This record gives sequence, structure tokens and C-alpha cells, in this order.
Amino acid sequence: MDIQVSEDLSNLYVIWAILAASIGTALTRFLPFFVFKGATKSPLLNYLQETMPLLIMTLLVFFSLKDTNWSETYGFYEIGGIACAIICFVVSKNSVSSIFAGIIFYIFALKIF
Repeated sequence: MDIQVSEDLSNLYVIWAILAASIGTALTRFLPFFVFKGATKSPLLNYLQETMPLLIMTLLVFFSLKDTNWSETYGFYEIGGIACAIICFVVSKNSVSSIFAGIIFYIFALKIF
């Protein structure tokens, strides 16, 4: 009997945890649209909208290079992947395809060389 009560409590806990996580995620996604509804002409928001993608990409590059073992390959694979992503972005102006191109180049460079 104790095992059954424990399993019911565990299932109920999981359901409540999923519900709480869903509500929290929805609030963080939709709340800025309601809070900043009248502030769409704000110069600060326009500045952030223009500069945040570049900042995020820069952080991703530095984060991906933090565990690189520079003594083995001198970072050729990593720098080649970054260069491939930059070239693809300059040519196509598409962030997603340039990210994928850099990742694919890096994976192939690791497997081939």
C-alpha cells in the first residue's frame, strides 16, 4: 500500500512540475510583449535589437573555443569552422545556414584530417 501511495505522489509531483515549468516558460516568452507594448519606438530597444545577434554570436564563438586544446592541432579545425561560418554569412546573410556550414566543416575536418 505504501508503494502505491508513493507512486501516486511521485506522478502528481511530476505533473505539477511540468505544469509549473510550462507556465514559467510561457511567462518569460510572452511577458515582454505585454510589458513593452507601448515602448516599441524606444531607442534603447532598437539598439538592442540591432546589436544582440552579434553579441550572442560572439559569446557562442568564445564559449566554443574555451575548451580547445591549442597544443595538439593549434586550433586549425575550430578556426576553420569559424572562418567557414563567417564566409557563409557574408555571402548569404543567413545566420542559420552559416552556423550549420561552420559546424559541418568542423565535423568533416575532424573526421578527414
